[in-house]
Amino acid sequence: MVILQTSAAERAWAVAASVLDPEVPVLTIEDLGVLRDVRVDGERVTVTITPTYSGCPAMDAIRDDVIMALTASGFQDVDVDLVLSPPGRPTG
Repeated sequence: MVILQTSAAERAWAVAASVLDPEVPVLTIEDLGVLRDVRVDGERVTVTITPTYSGCPAMDAIRDDVIMALTASGFQDVDVDLVLSPPGRPTG
């Protein structure tokens, strides 16, 4: 039997990467290039996201979904940073 161990950062990335885009729910935020970075520092997880365009109305929903997904997976101290540059991959 092989037991694979993953770091907290790898687990946090996997959880955040699985969040679906609320406007195109067949694609994840990773697929769209919205997910930029996931860092774990002690108990704190910081996720960086970037909208596909500067006025994207889904960013609040994406932020909330990322926080919910990570807290449901056992990460209690979650922060989501929104950066506007460079933009994620355009949809469509």
